[in-house]
This record gives sequence, C-alpha cells and structure tokens, in this order.
Amino acid sequence: MHEMSKVGLSSSPRESQQRGRRPGWWQDWFAERTLAFQFVVASGILIVIAAAIAGHLIAEQVSKDTLKDRAAASALFMQSILSPFADELATGRTLSQSSKDALDQVFFDDEFRMRFPHLELWRADGTIVYSTSPELIGNRFDPPPGLVEARQGNVVSDFTDLNADEHKTRAFTTPYLEIYSPVRVADDGAIVAVAEIQEESALLAQEMFEVRLSSWLIVAGASALILFCLFGIVRRGSATIETQRNKLLQRAAEAERVTDQVRVLSDRARLATMRLTDANEKLARQIGADLHDGPAQLIGFAVLQLETAKRSKTKAGREAALQVIAETLDDSLNEIRMIAKALLLPDIERLDLGQIVGRVIRLHEARTGAKVALDMPRMDLSLPTPIKTCVFRFLQEGLNNSYKHAGARAPNVECRFTDGSLEVRVHDEGGTIATPKSEATKGGMGIDGLRQRVESLGGTLSFKYRVAGSVLEMAVPLDENLTGA
Repeated sequence: MHEMSKVGLSSSPRESQQRGRRPGWWQDWFAERTLAFQFVVASGILIVIAAAIAGHLIAEQVSKDTLKDRAAASALFMQSILSPFADELATGRTLSQSSKDALDQVFFDDEFRMRFPHLELWRADGTIVYSTSPELIGNRFDPPPGLVEARQGNVVSDFTDLNADEHKTRAFTTPYLEIYSPVRVADDGAIVAVAEIQEESALLAQEMFEVRLSSWLIVAGASALILFCLFGIVRRGSATIETQRNKLLQRAAEAERVTDQVRVLSDRARLATMRLTDANEKLARQIGADLHDGPAQLIGFAVLQLETAKRSKTKAGREAALQVIAETLDDSLNEIRMIAKALLLPDIERLDLGQIVGRVIRLHEARTGAKVALDMPRMDLSLPTPIKTCVFRFLQEGLNNSYKHAGARAPNVECRFTDGSLEVRVHDEGGTIATPKSEATKGGMGIDGLRQRVESLGGTLSFKYRVAGSVLEMAVPLDENLTGA
C-alpha cells in the first residue's frame, strides 16, 4: 500500500522540474511565467544589447570630439606663441640663440611646463630646430606620421608613441597627449615648421571619463524609460491573460487530481484482489505446514513407538510404549481439532516467549524421555501471534528431527535477542542413525515448510548437517516497539 500511495500522490509538473533539473528545464520554466515577465526579460536583453552598442559608439565619438577640441585649443595656443618665430624659420634652417632663449623663458616656466612638459619644432626633413630637451636640437630623425600629416595643414592628436626614436632617446615612460600643429607665416599662411606638443594627459583622461560616464548614463536612462513604458503597456494585457490561464490551470489540476484518485482506487482494488488471492494461498500452505509440523510429527513419533512396542519383551514395556502411543495420538487429535477450530496453537496468544519454549521442551521430554538443555536469558518481549507460532513450530520440528536422527542424545536449545533479531537454534551431538540422504539433510517438507514460515516474517532459516551434530537455526527481525523496557 505504501508503494501505491507513492504512485497515486504524484507531484505537479512544476515541482518535478524543480527537483529533476532535466536538460532544457529553463525553457519550460520561462514558458510558465507571465507574458509581462517574458516581455521584460526578452525586451530587456535586446534593449541592454542595443544600449550597450549605442553607448559604446556614442562614448567613442564624444571622446574623439573631446580629444580633437583639446588638440585644436592647444594648437591655437601654441600658434600664438610660435608665430613670431615663423619668419625666422622661413628664412633659415635654425633659430638664433636669442630666439631659443625667448622660447626657453616661456616653456621652462613651472606652471607652463606642468601642462606642456615637452615641445619640439620640426622641419619638414625631420630635423629638430628647437626642443625643451636641448640634447635633441639639431638631430635628425625619421619624420613621425603626425609630422607628415601636419605638413598638409592638419592638426593631429594622439597619445605618445613611446617607441618613437626621439622618445627612446629621452626614455619616455609617460604617454602624454601628443599634438602636431603646423606653424604658419602670418603673411601668406605658408607652413614653415611643425610643433610637436606633449600635453599632460591626466586632466584630459578625467575629462574623457566624465564624458563617457555621462554618455552611458544618458543612454541607460533612456533605455530604462523605454523599457518601463513598454512594460506598462504589456502588463495590462498580460494581467487578463494570466487570470484566464490560472483558471484553466486550476481546472486542469482538478481534473488531474480526480484522475489520480481514480487511478489510486483502481490500484488499491487490484492490490486488494492480489492480496486476497495470496492470503488464500498462504492460508492453505499454513494449514498444510501446521498439519505436518504438529499432528504429522506426533503421528510419526507414535509410529516410532510401535517399533519400540514390537521389540519390547515384557508386557510392562509394551504397555508403556502403547501408553506413550495413546497419549501421542491423543495430543495429535487435540491439535487437529484446534487447527480446525481456530488455525492457531492452543493458548498461544496468552503465552510469552519463555512459556512457549518451556511448553515445547516439556512436551518433547514427556514423549521421548530425552533431556533438553536450554540456554535462554530473560527477555521481556511482546511478540505477535505469528512469531509465537513460528517459534513453537520451529522448536517442535527441530526437537523431533533431533530425536529421529540423533536418538536419545540430549539436544540443545538456544534463544537470543541480538541486533534487533530473535535468534533460535536447535543442535544435537550427532549420532549413527542420521545419513546424508535423510529428510532433514535434504531439506524435506518439514524444513521447507519452516523456511517458508520464517521467510514470510522477513527472517532466515538455515540447516547444517554434521556428523558431530546438526544445527537448525532461525532469525526473525523484530520491530523496536516489540521489545520491552
């Protein structure tokens, strides 16, 4: 019934997915969300991607424009400083010492140099006619790309190329903002030199960061506003759809519960039919086992006593044997009547384990005259009737087999409660009557009946034949609530 309850009380598909996490579970989970939720997730991903692309492009463009504006402003400022020296550069290849001193006085000012740490004046052939690094004056280098483009009349700006030859000479390590500005003659605007300006980039980097940040914030805010407006529109329609969907799901769940209940009732009916059939079979086997283990054993013992009566040479011996036979047959008849009446052993329900073991031993000793050695500590156990009956039949079968195959040698009975199981053992000292072909050795009807009885209670039964003594043992697990305090 426990298994059937597992089958009947099936969990919902959503709970099963949460536990199982099968491949693709997230698709089913997403499909079960509301339309508004699906829209927010789907459109949110698209808007975030679009906003990221737009923000990146806008930030890059704004940064470039900021860089150009800074370069143009710096170039115009330098043009105002260098224009007085343009005529001298147009007529000669170098500047006079007085011009150099004038430029040094301007460019070596502390405040001025904090913003413009380095400056070079280039001629078209790559010769430096002036520099704030005196060691470069008069040297000729390969014209940088910025110089070539500035000769065309453009203002070029970029961050310092630290691998350029003129920068390697001074071991540049700081990437300044490098601006190439053409120097023109005031009269005709002819380009006579190019000024390479190294401007401190820390302030520009901060300014560009602020510009980028403001661009990203504007794009993010606009995207969030668009998403919020679209969500409000979709949510109104989704609420109606979700309400109708929940009603349909409730009706489907109710239909599923009814189907499950019908399935459970059908399974229970089928299981009850199977159990009834099995109970009838077990009852038939139990009656057969009871007849074999009880009356049949007693009648068999009476048959053995007939041989004793036949061999007796005195009237008293024959009468004693006949008396035992009569008593045995009377006990057999009583058991048959009791089996027919209640299918239970006499008084088995009101006896405890010690009383049951003692009764079997006393009956065996009275019938056979053999003494039985008992090893059984005091056990306070409350056993159900099926287990009591099993113990009674086990001892009865074991002691009768011991007497039949080992003669009158004293058998031993041990009873223990170990590791939650009741263990009972019957063993003898062996004898010359037993043979490997005997019923007990082969596991005849008695042993098979006992094994079925014990296994039906969840226990185990074993029989070991030895010349020095055979051992019949059973172990039945007991529930904790069957043990006493």
